[in-house]
Amino acid sequence: MKRIVYLIISIGFVYSNLYGQIRPRASYFNIGYVSEKLKPEVLLDGEVALKSKFGASLSKGRTYFLNDKPVAKMLYFGLDWSFIDLNYASFKFDDVYHSPEGSPGELDYEDMDAIGIHKLELGMQFGPSVHLSFKGGFSLSTYIRYSPVYSMLYEDSDFSGGFGNFGTAGIAANYSAFALGFENRWGTAKHNFYLDTEELEGGGETEKQKLKLNGTRVFFSLKF
Repeated sequence: MKRIVYLIISIGFVYSNLYGQIRPRASYFNIGYVSEKLKPEVLLDGEVALKSKFGASLSKGRTYFLNDKPVAKMLYFGLDWSFIDLNYASFKFDDVYHSPEGSPGELDYEDMDAIGIHKLELGMQFGPSVHLSFKGGFSLSTYIRYSPVYSMLYEDSDFSGGFGNFGTAGIAANYSAFALGFENRWGTAKHNFYLDTEELEGGGETEKQKLKLNGTRVFFSLKF
């Protein structure tokens, strides 16, 4: 009989320490490292996908929880709104394609000085999240969000901008006021590029082109 009582007490002790009643903190401020690839949505001859050399992100938002008490003593559901989401990445490539003189439409490959490309995105994120809470202030969070952005590119003294639609999915491990997380971003942005056709047609024109992005962010978060 005593063994049964001890077993019941032990199970109750383990259960009370495993399952948590404390809801994760709602507000967050994230600082992250960015790695991503950028390419035209449709690759043409002479176009390549670029991989970032350096990137950083900054975001601030809040989780609006849908339940005050946890489901099964562990689960919380929420809606996340990152009302500030900044993403920066720089790219470099050393070789570019060009059309040789006298052979329009025919592409050649030539080594040139490295050309730097800087990309900045200003946007927000919104979507559902699920939080698994444990006792002692530890919890796991996972989410998927929609992210509308305004994307800006600066390349070799040329500027282009356009609106984009991205998706974001991630997971974070939270402890008290701190968290570490990983997320994946994907989507497209439509940019207006100015093409200098002065030598061929005596002027220039603006061309719209969709750029496809796929990348990851590893971030450190402060929770409030």
